[in-house]
Amino acid sequence: MSYIVWLRGKVGSRKIFLVFGTVVLRDENGRILLQRRSDFDFWGLPGGVMELGEDIEACARRELLEETGLIAGPLTLVGVYTHPRYDVTYPNGDQVQQFTICLTGQVTGGNAQPDGIETTSQAFFAPEEVAHMDLPLWYADMVRDTLVAGEPAFSLPYAAVHTQDQIGVVRPFIGHDLLIAVGAMAVVMREDGRLLTIQRQDNKVWAFPAGFSDLGENVAQTAVRETFEETGLHIELDRLLGVYSGPDFQHTYANGDQVQNVGAVFLAHVIGGQPQPELSEVAALRWQTPAEFLNGMPSSTWRDYFVLLCQYLDAGSFLC
Repeated sequence: MSYIVWLRGKVGSRKIFLVFGTVVLRDENGRILLQRRSDFDFWGLPGGVMELGEDIEACARRELLEETGLIAGPLTLVGVYTHPRYDVTYPNGDQVQQFTICLTGQVTGGNAQPDGIETTSQAFFAPEEVAHMDLPLWYADMVRDTLVAGEPAFSLPYAAVHTQDQIGVVRPFIGHDLLIAVGAMAVVMREDGRLLTIQRQDNKVWAFPAGFSDLGENVAQTAVRETFEETGLHIELDRLLGVYSGPDFQHTYANGDQVQNVGAVFLAHVIGGQPQPELSEVAALRWQTPAEFLNGMPSSTWRDYFVLLCQYLDAGSFLC
């Protein structure tokens, strides 16, 4: 049973976060693949919901192949699309706040064949043709950001007047079962290159400020909010560094709740506030060099991830 079928069977049509992997696939002439969707009857990009045990790139490649019959070469990160303006209500009434990771690459193989279920037709279009098509806002933004070819895109921090705890919305219906939960992490860097780190109360491990997104806020706001709540410091986001996802980021809490984390990682700097650890979650704050931080980390998947993150601070963006 697919993750979405299982989850909807538990929570019904209420609004939840879902993680999507979407691909802007281009041919050798730079044209962009669009597909005619069967559920909404509009043109869009290939992609779909991430399954348990997948990472976001595996999800994007699987959905691309299933829906179009095509295979992509190397994929690069276009951006994250989580703003409530991209919220979707499907024809069956299911409500979703998207947590979409968009990737782009060139077609390298496969046999072009729409699946006939989610996709009724497909074709490559020149960018100037796409610009005049009536695409849904989220697809139009992904295409625009792909063509700009700048740093990975994200929306400025935003929160609705009323937000909801994404975990609290779902846990009453699924108990301790494994949930794909979304959020953000902030790598806050000082002018001297030191990084803001927190010591967690539960396991005393040093980490970066991070937390789960609330329904009604975008992921940039999550990074800003969680950093302030945990440290007392106001930050400004400089750029999107990357995305972490996949089975290596599954965790079981002391109460038995299981999560598979998917999160955006931002580089940021302090713009105000006073250092004040939130004592229910944070034991201490410390500005550390990347080497000091890594040397104090126990061997774990997260340590391996932080090694990659520190290596890429000045080198671009990445997926993990």
